[in-house]
Amino acid sequence: MGRDKDQSGGSATANNVYVRSDDYAWIPARLVEQEGDIAKVAIPQYDSEEKILSDGGKGATGFKSAKINLKDYPNRALPLQNVGKSGSLKEVDDMVDLPYLHEAAILYNLKERHCNAKPYTRVADIVIAVNPYQWLTDLYTEKVRLYYAQKLVWEQGDQDPRVGLPPHIYEVSSLCYRGLAYEGQNQSILVSGESGAGKTETVKICMNHIASVQKDPNAPDDAEAGKVVNRILDSNPLLEAFGNAKTRRNDNSSRFGKYIVLQFDRKESTQVGEPPRAALAGSKCEVYLLEKSRVVYHDETERTYHIFYQLINAPEKQKTKIWKGLKGTKNESFAYVGKAPDVLIEGKPDGEHFADTARALEIVGIKDDKFITLFQAIAAVLQLGNLSFAPKPGNDEESVVTSKKEFKELAELIGCDEPILEKAFTERTIKTRGEEYKVPLKSDVSKESADAFAKEIYAKIFLWLVRAINDATCAENNYPAASSIAEFGVVGLLDIFGFESFPINGFEQLCINYCNEKLQAKFTHDIFQTVQEEYKAEGLNLDDIQYDDNSDVLELIEGKFGIIKQLNEECVRPKGNDEAFVSKALQSNKTAPCLIAKNTFKRSEFGINHYAGAVIYTAQDFVIRNTDTLPTDLQVCAKACTNDIISKHLDNDKCTNQENNAPAPAARTGRAPPRRAKSNLVADTVMTKFKTQLTSLMRGLSSTKSRYIRCVKPNTLKKKLVMQHITTIEQLRCAGVVAAVTISRSAYPNRLDHADVKERFGPLLGTLKGKDLKEEVTYLCEKTLKHMETTKKNGAVVKMYAMGKTRAYFRAGALEFLESERGKIWEKWAVRIQKTVRGFIAKRKIMRIKYAKFAEAVVPIQCLFRLALAKKRVERAKKDKKRMKRMGKKSKKAAIRIQAAARGFIQRPKYRAALQKKREEEDLQNQLTKMEDKLKEAEDQRKHELEDAKFQFEQEMEEYKEKLEDQLRAEAEKMNKSAQQQTLIDESGKIIEYLRKENMKLRQQCESMKRDYKGLKENNSRLMEANSSASASFNQLNEHAKGLNATNARLIQNVDTYKKQLVKMKEDLKNRQAFYLAEAHARVAYQKTLARIVAQVQDKSRDAQLVEDVVIWALECEAEAKSERAALENAGNRAPPGNQSAAAASSSSSRRAAKPSADSDSDSDSDSD
Repeated sequence: MGRDKDQSGGSATANNVYVRSDDYAWIPARLVEQEGDIAKVAIPQYDSEEKILSDGGKGATGFKSAKINLKDYPNRALPLQNVGKSGSLKEVDDMVDLPYLHEAAILYNLKERHCNAKPYTRVADIVIAVNPYQWLTDLYTEKVRLYYAQKLVWEQGDQDPRVGLPPHIYEVSSLCYRGLAYEGQNQSILVSGESGAGKTETVKICMNHIASVQKDPNAPDDAEAGKVVNRILDSNPLLEAFGNAKTRRNDNSSRFGKYIVLQFDRKESTQVGEPPRAALAGSKCEVYLLEKSRVVYHDETERTYHIFYQLINAPEKQKTKIWKGLKGTKNESFAYVGKAPDVLIEGKPDGEHFADTARALEIVGIKDDKFITLFQAIAAVLQLGNLSFAPKPGNDEESVVTSKKEFKELAELIGCDEPILEKAFTERTIKTRGEEYKVPLKSDVSKESADAFAKEIYAKIFLWLVRAINDATCAENNYPAASSIAEFGVVGLLDIFGFESFPINGFEQLCINYCNEKLQAKFTHDIFQTVQEEYKAEGLNLDDIQYDDNSDVLELIEGKFGIIKQLNEECVRPKGNDEAFVSKALQSNKTAPCLIAKNTFKRSEFGINHYAGAVIYTAQDFVIRNTDTLPTDLQVCAKACTNDIISKHLDNDKCTNQENNAPAPAARTGRAPPRRAKSNLVADTVMTKFKTQLTSLMRGLSSTKSRYIRCVKPNTLKKKLVMQHITTIEQLRCAGVVAAVTISRSAYPNRLDHADVKERFGPLLGTLKGKDLKEEVTYLCEKTLKHMETTKKNGAVVKMYAMGKTRAYFRAGALEFLESERGKIWEKWAVRIQKTVRGFIAKRKIMRIKYAKFAEAVVPIQCLFRLALAKKRVERAKKDKKRMKRMGKKSKKAAIRIQAAARGFIQRPKYRAALQKKREEEDLQNQLTKMEDKLKEAEDQRKHELEDAKFQFEQEMEEYKEKLEDQLRAEAEKMNKSAQQQTLIDESGKIIEYLRKENMKLRQQCESMKRDYKGLKENNSRLMEANSSASASFNQLNEHAKGLNATNARLIQNVDTYKKQLVKMKEDLKNRQAFYLAEAHARVAYQKTLARIVAQVQDKSRDAQLVEDVVIWALECEAEAKSERAALENAGNRAPPGNQSAAAASSSSSRRAAKPSADSDSDSDSDSD
């Protein structure tokens, strides 16, 4: 077998490698053959970039052959894939564990994890965070937070606490807190990446986790400390509202860099075994390089800063309260904003974001008048964009304001006189020695002045907001115990812009890349220290570590004759321009190896070879942007405004109001040397300020233990589970990950554990010598790599490997050679295996041809044999079926009897209870009937008494009336007898009064009887209801009793039937016993005859085979007779008591029964059943 015969990637000796691709950076391939510097590979073809994986071509649609020139690859060798025995990629959490660590290996390991929804990967102390473009809830639950905090902070151990933990940014925040609390060393987290990679979100996740870790779960909640923490976390969205904007790459891109310093109160443990703690006391924030140009201009597909859209889309009542000129305005009402693309920032409209911003501002103390002042200054920025200028009629060298209405509204808004403001825009004051005069400005220069004023106001608004946030969150102002703490512990979080390289790169890109070069220098130094620690732990020689740093680039930018120096000088020089700056910079640094100068460049172009790649800069407006000073007239005008931010803070470039606690210089005796006066011609340039900020930042970072998070944007489509190779590789280079790998593998690019070396390359020698695994691996490497050793000029021998305590380290080319030798061994054994397998296949074919003639005889023999086996199985199945049928019938009968007895036992107590209940109901019914009769009698008696009383009363009344009439007539006749008349009147009054009282008594008695009647009636209704309920229950019980009676009748009927069947069975049993006795006698005679036949055959037959067959038949008959006899005895034992004697008698005779007779008897028995 030859390698060149298989181009499909199926060769057993082919190695899995990567090759370069113009479209996909790196693609997997299979090395088929190699001759010198030319390698022949088989490249798997995939449908799309998403499907390209290191899977050995399993998902490929085909393979394509190609020839590769190895001169284009490092060490003239193709990078190897990290695949297992199955040919699939071995995914690892920490890429340091990859045997072959290079750019392609990093790419495909990240892609495999990204497609499996694992956004975090570790490279030693670096965490790579790939933006998943989806919120993975299971990664950020409270349980996960506590788990990482418990494992990395609170649990104690000697080994690396990250062992066994999946990579996560929680590990970075946890280790920072641990380093601060346990070791007392300040910490920093450096987060970098391009726009849209998720830097800001990563910083927020880290801050939230640190805030949750620092809480002591066993301590009571501290309300004041909780307010400080909440204020720190809630103030972060303010920076996003004022410093973030929508760009082509990201809808919520930070257009500034920030360094958040979390301040901690370190507390030593007071009890034995109690871990030290660090309580979050406050925070400070510093900002860098706000993109001021976005205030006045942005692309059509982009937006300016979020706060402008929030203000314009705020409720009308709120807008009018801020400034009446905002009433009814839209985005198109302001030139700086214009028509905005439809986009929801974090899923919310701008109006809702304004409410969130207002609440956050209130948290940091910006409310009421301060709130109005802030947004009036923002409105002034918007209004400046609506100003328009035109040449003055008759003189093009002067300009006038043409937008009178907008100009008047602006003057009222900022509280400045219109003439002063107009002159500040249209004139420029020039100062010379002892003289001062005004110079008119052209219309375009006036417009530029308005734009510069807007940019400066917004920049100072942003710094004013940062100072307000720092005042509200810094520990010095807000932590209760701040006065007793000499120095706070620090955890810094740096969210900085990543390396940038565009088709046209300007001043901002130079500043950003300069910052990244400074950070890369620290990053390189930290990685070098990490490699040193690893080599020390493994016992390797540190002199072998060699790497290239970026000191030459930093010297070119910030050196004595560097770009910053030349640009600042050009800004001071009168009529300084960009082309002169480029010429001087190229001339002063022509020997710098990283400077790029080509004849094809324009006069304003130059290039720099940065650590992430070459960048060509176009120095257009470098001098203007670097100067960036507000004209004196506008500064004076700003001080005359009534808005506090504009009038008092335009010259304040600080990020905090807290003074440095540096000690004051000691007093000196004598006269101090004269100081150099500050020049009035030009202020500090942008580059100078930025360099000072960077120097301060790097000084702070150098005093901390730095940890790195590199954010990666996997694709430009913002799709989840998709990774574009070229985009990702460029970011890995810009983030310094590839450089870190280069440093860590500078001396020994490849490394393997001792066990892996022995497993993979042990077959090269067969037998290994050594006491332990390390000695065996050393012996293996020494023997196989001896010929590759080189000798230095001083006579020192350079080996191609170094043996560590746990790993073997290989120089470039050594592991590739071992893999090649391993492939040859595989080829050798493959040939042997193929020889054996092919011989076996050929022999099997020959045997098939040889024994083909016996095939016809084999089938009939098999048929007969299988037929005999099948007959036996059928007979056995028939017997089992008959036996089960008999047993089933008997079991059924027994079950019915048991069920009958059990159901009777269950129902009898129920029946007795129902009968008792029925009797009680009958007694209750009788009592109820008696009570009803008594009630009826009482009611009739009451009615009679009432009628009698009424009748008697009416008679008395009639008699009294008649008597009274008679008396009145008599008295009328005796009118002259007044004394008698008066007496009669008195008596009649008394009688009437008596009758009235009697009437009242009768009425009371009537009412009492009515009440009694009503009570009796209610009792009667209750008794009737109880009677109806009792009747219903009785009816139910009656029905149940009827059902029980019917069931009982059926059971009695069944018992009678069973008795008749039992009598019939007894008679049948007697008949069968007689039959079995007759059969037994016949069987005995048959056995005697068979015995005589066997004796005759044995005596007279000379055929031994025949004699043996006859004896076997006789024994089989005897065995069958014994089995049937045993069955009959068992049946006799289970027979009814009355028939046991008959069964015993029949069993003794049935022992001699023949097999056919037994079968026929069984059949007849089953039929009778």
